[in-house]
Formats: sequence, structure tokens, C-alpha cells
Amino acid sequence: MITWRSAAVLLLLMCVGSVLGTSLRPTTFLADTKPPIELKALFPADFGPWKIDPSILPLEPSPDLKQALEESYSETLSRTYVRPDGKRIMLSIAYGRNQHKGMNWHRPEICYPAQGIPISVPTSRVEMHFGQQPLPISHLVAANPSRVEPISYWVVVGDRVTSFGRAHKLVSLSYGLRGYIPDGMLIRVSSINKNVDEAFEDQREFIIDML
Repeated sequence: MITWRSAAVLLLLMCVGSVLGTSLRPTTFLADTKPPIELKALFPADFGPWKIDPSILPLEPSPDLKQALEESYSETLSRTYVRPDGKRIMLSIAYGRNQHKGMNWHRPEICYPAQGIPISVPTSRVEMHFGQQPLPISHLVAANPSRVEPISYWVVVGDRVTSFGRAHKLVSLSYGLRGYIPDGMLIRVSSINKNVDEAFEDQREFIIDML
């Protein structure tokens, strides 16, 4: 049986927890503490041997998905780049001031099946190294009878490069404990190629040239 003393203590603890939860809730957008993000300036029209190919656009989202992306992200950018040897790479980027809001919508694991292209090879993690800085990349393949699209992507939360799942949640939590709501960016690189190993190597070269 719960006595009035136990009930009073429980009520007090609930009130304290509520106050602490409110006081610890981040209120400052990290994006407001740094220069604004402009994707077109951040990702140039040409670099290294690559330049924009205006004749081919990356996969366009369905109307429902497009609306969800527009509501969730501050800015998106989609381009196709071509190299002198004819290799083409599609680049798709989504940036949001609040990485908590709809970040999953742009994940290939979600947006491709939503457009009728199932994931044929599940996500695996690899690391690319730039000097001392590792870049955690997720690899997967989306395919239907008319299209095989190997995909590489990674996530930036605040100023830290990470991957979806526990890693990006821990990064987000670390910002939250300092009172910040972090921004987020998902960078997706893909190509149409039935030779998956060749496609991932082309994408690796593209990423190295871009970064």
C-alpha cells in the first residue's frame, strides 16, 4: 500500500525530474553560432577532373517524399558529375538546422524503397582515411529490374562526421548536454552500375577529389 508519505515523495521526485528535464533541454541552434550553410558554395560545380553534367539528374523523390524533405530540411542539392573518361557520379545532399527533425527521410534505406527501388544489398560500414581523419561511410545497393545503383553516404552532425545509429545519437547528445540543437547534413554519392565493386571504387575516387 502506498502511504501519503510515499505519495508525497513520489510527487516531489516527479516535479524535480520535470524541472530538470526542462532546464537541460537545449534551446540554442548550433547553426545560429556559425556562418550560414550554402550547399552550392560548399560543393562547387567542378573540382579535379569532375564537372556538372546537366543532362542527367539524380533520382527525383516522389511528391509525398519531396514534401516531407522540404518540411524537414533547410536546403537540398542534387547534381550529376561527369569525368573525361565518361564516368558519372550522382551527388545528393540534404541539410537541416535541426538534425532531430526528419533526418531519416533522406536515408537511402528509406527513400529508395519509398520510390519503388528496394535495397538489394544491405548497409555495410567502411572507413576512408584522409591523413589522420577517418570518414565513416555506409555502403548499400538499391536495385530493380531496370536499375542497379550502388550508394555511399555519410552524415555530419554539428561539426562532426559520423554514421547513423548509436554514433550519431551520441554526437547529438553531446551537443544537447552543452545546450545546443545541432544541425545535420547527409551526403549521398551514387552511380548506375551493375558492377558494384567498380561503382564503389569510382565513388571512392570522386569523394577523394571532392574532399
